Order: sequence, then structure tokens, then C-alpha cells
Amino acid sequence: MKNFLFISIEESFFIIFIAILVFGPKKIPDIARGLGEGIRFLKNAKTKIKKEIIRNNIEKKKGIYNFEEKKIKIPPYSVKRNN
Repeated sequence: MKNFLFISIEESFFIIFIAILVFGPKKIPDIARGLGEGIRFLKNAKTKIKKEIIRNNIEKKKGIYNFEEKKIKIPPYSVKRNN
């Protein structure tokens, strides 16, 4: 069995015990709920960014990326660079 973050079970119980002493048993559910909401927000943001990048790459490959539709002004003297 893998240890999470290389912490043994005894060390985990000690950390939980210290957290109960510092924050009290009534605050710990609120703290855990806040951490869960923060992690969920970051996961949702990550998936939205991935989807947007994939969608833009597909549009560019298909050639349907329309600069007028996105309201991006490209000056006529610009040089297209291949990166």
C-alpha cells in the first residue's frame, strides 16, 4: 500500500490531533469544506482551459478560425511567423 505523501498512519493521526487542538472540532468541517470547494474550483478552471485550447487548435487545423468573427484586427503589413 502506498503512503500518501510518504506519511505513515501514525504521523497522519498526529497531524489530525494537532489540527483538532489548534482549530477545535467545530471548525475542522468548515476548513475541509473550504479546501474541497477550492480544489473543485481549480479542477473546473483547468478543464475549461484545456477545452478552450483544444477547441482553438481544432479550429486552426480545420481552417475555420475567422479573425473577423473574433474581432481581431490584423494590420496588412504584419508578417505571419511560424513558431
